[in-house]
Amino acid sequence: MPQVALQKELMVVWLLLIVTLLTAYLIQRRRFRWMPPSSSAMLLGILAGAVSRVAGLEKPLRFSPAAFFYALLPPIVFQAGFAMKKRQFFANSGAILMFAVLGTFISALVFGLATYLLVLVGIVRRSHLAGSPFVECLAYGSAISSIDPVATLAVLADVEVPPILYNLVFGESVLNDAVSIVLFRSMTDFSDRTSFGFTMLPAVLLRFCILLLGSLLIGVGVALACAFVLKLLRGTDNSDIPNSASYEIAVVVMGSYLAYLVAEVAGMSGIVALFFSGIIHSHYTYYSASPGSQVSLRHFTEFAAFVCEMFVFAYLGLQVATMQHAFDFGLFFTGIPLAVASRACNIGLCSRIINTWREHPLPLNLQKMLLAVGLRGAVAYGLVINLPRSDQPGETGIPAIETAALLIVVVTTLGLGSATGPLLRYWDLEGKDDAALYGLSWAGLSDSMAGEHGGSGARIELEQGSAFHDWFKALDEEYLKPLFGGRVTSSRTRLPDLGAGGYQGVAPNGDGGPGPDTEIQMQQPQGR
Repeated sequence: MPQVALQKELMVVWLLLIVTLLTAYLIQRRRFRWMPPSSSAMLLGILAGAVSRVAGLEKPLRFSPAAFFYALLPPIVFQAGFAMKKRQFFANSGAILMFAVLGTFISALVFGLATYLLVLVGIVRRSHLAGSPFVECLAYGSAISSIDPVATLAVLADVEVPPILYNLVFGESVLNDAVSIVLFRSMTDFSDRTSFGFTMLPAVLLRFCILLLGSLLIGVGVALACAFVLKLLRGTDNSDIPNSASYEIAVVVMGSYLAYLVAEVAGMSGIVALFFSGIIHSHYTYYSASPGSQVSLRHFTEFAAFVCEMFVFAYLGLQVATMQHAFDFGLFFTGIPLAVASRACNIGLCSRIINTWREHPLPLNLQKMLLAVGLRGAVAYGLVINLPRSDQPGETGIPAIETAALLIVVVTTLGLGSATGPLLRYWDLEGKDDAALYGLSWAGLSDSMAGEHGGSGARIELEQGSAFHDWFKALDEEYLKPLFGGRVTSSRTRLPDLGAGGYQGVAPNGDGGPGPDTEIQMQQPQGR
């Protein structure tokens, strides 16, 4: 009775999703910082998987790569681009790109090469891999280099931490997935070559650049076309059209998924195209929609991303109890140490480079926290089970690698995710803004500003000056927004120089000055 078995599986999964959402709500309401919603979803998934095995389901609930990449991941990626704080991203773009691009390369190479070394010395059995161990180890490293700090971001958003920490973690996470996916695909394009060696790495790098740039252009191009269409429609009278908001939302949602499909058909990365499509829609298309459509679109994307995110973590938990595991003890016991070591190489090397140009270097406690937020998630596991087998053309997945990757995902999500709060306190990052992190004060402000707002709870955020951002902003206001739509930029009041470090204040609220609980951005002038 295959149909009955399928109905049982769907019932288990649907009940699991409902319980997961209710549990996440209670966690947020009770502010249980030691148990992030993603960790609770995974634990519930493990419990549901154990119950389903006891209940005697006829087959295990297999994690489907097609369902993950075509149905569950797109809403999450689109929301990441759509909700991204573009000003904070561009202000820290140098550090974010360094961690997300160069750092991902470093993590992938360190993890992949170390795993291949274990194969050569016999700690990892060659028979537990497929026909191209070198390519498979590098592809495995590319997949595991994908971080997913959902649990960490949930805690960071719930407590007062230096804004630069949240901006770096969020910025790296939204780009890291895209870079890891493109790097993984670049590696697997050479999976059928048994003679693959170090001499082929330049070809992999070229393929990576082509995939990344091509996907970016497709995502931006399709999104701009949608923005132009919606701006034209907004110029007409839609008052007599029933449910006009539905059409406006459909242009954004369906246009975004079109960018994903076009990129996949063209042999590019749909995830990268979708991410940049979300950025463009939030910057242009969103402001051509009616106010009611804007509210509905924002809530719809948040809802879709949240539900898919919780479902993915619960589904990962199901795999722990229902999957037919294959163990290679070399892969199993070295995976977590290598994941931590590769992340440490990423943060350590990139931070040294970043600190050569920053007026205020990234402090050591901030670097340690960036190391600790390197949780692995669904993207890493989804890529691993999609790893092509060179010994069986057309087949994907190497069971021993899948089991090892699942262990890394579960341990980092449950362990490091739940440890985020205690680590913030241990490294003295909780309850601070950027000024407190660097030992700055209000002394450089005018007496009236310091006297009025110095103790009012205003939070200071430091920003690194960006020549590219200034150039693009001028181009955007002069040419792009008149053509594609967008918000008219309001003037922002600049505050006196702080003196220490040469930072200036920017009051983002419309009344020309900071109010209670306002975050005051401190922007470093260029040329320092």
